[in-house]
Amino acid sequence: MAEAIARGLGGDRIVAYSAGLTPTGRIAEGTLSALQRLGYPAAGLASKGLDDVPLEDMDVIVSLVGPDGLRLLPASLTAHRLAWSLRDPYGDDDAVYDAVARRLEVQVRDLLDELSRSP
Repeated sequence: MAEAIARGLGGDRIVAYSAGLTPTGRIAEGTLSALQRLGYPAAGLASKGLDDVPLEDMDVIVSLVGPDGLRLLPASLTAHRLAWSLRDPYGDDDAVYDAVARRLEVQVRDLLDELSRSP
């Protein structure tokens, strides 16, 4: 969900990836439905693990599970690291998926604004 929202809000200004600590191999139907309701394309989304994305090439890495997620990253990475604590909506109803997606929208917009002001 975060990848689709970041791509949608960031457009061609960013390259967004998403990776989970325990990828399921599929995108949850609730995620796809929430993205559709909010107008974000889900084309190209896939369930990926940390080994499936180019961590070394990233400028910013955001953990959606708080600081614990950042501790699992290789110490050698030079990317700026941020920790956001968001509820995992997996298995919940549409209202929870939508609430998580809206919170992601706010946080991604704020991050994009901050990055656009950085030298």
